[in-house]
Amino acid sequence: MQISDILLFLHQEGIPFTFRGNENETVEGFSSLAHYKSGSMTWVKKAENLPQGADLSQIRLAIVSEDVEGNFANTITSPLSRRAFFSTLEHFYTPAECAPAIGENTYLSPQVKLGKNVRIGHNCSLDGQITIGDNAVIGSNVTIVNRVIIGEGTEIRSGVVIGHDDSISYTEDAHHNKLPIRHFGGVWIGRNVMIGENSTVCRGTLDDTYIGDGVRLDALTQVSHNCRFEKNSVAVGGCRFFGSVTVEEGAYLVGALVRNQCRIGKEAVVGMGAVVIKNVENNQTVVGNPAKPFVKKEG
Repeated sequence: MQISDILLFLHQEGIPFTFRGNENETVEGFSSLAHYKSGSMTWVKKAENLPQGADLSQIRLAIVSEDVEGNFANTITSPLSRRAFFSTLEHFYTPAECAPAIGENTYLSPQVKLGKNVRIGHNCSLDGQITIGDNAVIGSNVTIVNRVIIGEGTEIRSGVVIGHDDSISYTEDAHHNKLPIRHFGGVWIGRNVMIGENSTVCRGTLDDTYIGDGVRLDALTQVSHNCRFEKNSVAVGGCRFFGSVTVEEGAYLVGALVRNQCRIGKEAVVGMGAVVIKNVENNQTVVGNPAKPFVKKEG
């Protein structure tokens, strides 16, 4: 593959970049910087990642961040270097799919509606008023029930369960016996969402549980009834969200536990293992148990 092919792809994708070198040279595959393979392309995220004393001119093509300088044979510099590198790998090196569109032992109820090019893995159960948009991918051993809408390009990875009533929703009788509350809402999942392995998304009690466009939920995430995730919010490291939590646009949480009815503000950051018991403001960073605003100590 010629470097000119990569440059054309980045231009078509609208990824900003500058290039220095010979676009007619060829690239043979890709490799990490730590284990560089001769003739390949690689990614350099930070200047301190460059190996001391290495002859950088032997690196055929480096896609680098704007603060990285080096005597590479050919260099693509971009403020979106991570996206430029991995989008290139995905476009040029993803193997063609050969698996069947619907895997073995998968059940689809008569009410299920599938868009174009939907792929569903093995041993799945889709039982209810379920609509799945174009180009969505459902992994193996996935259960989706009741009323669920999944947008185009979304990926639901293996072991995920979506649409059950929330088992922690209950009322009490005169003797304090716990009586489950029947749910009547559904789950609405937007476009280009990713829900990681073995995660759970419960349906709403009356309104839908809502997961907006571009949301990323890491493996082992628990989403309880009526939660709302605005677009491009991210939860990594097995976060747990109790009922009616709102996570606003661009918020980022790591291994957090969030109390019911709390709001995580726009572009907020919730640190690793934090226990959130009250609202987090826009652009605020909180850490600890209970979660409190992070204050960087001088010196």
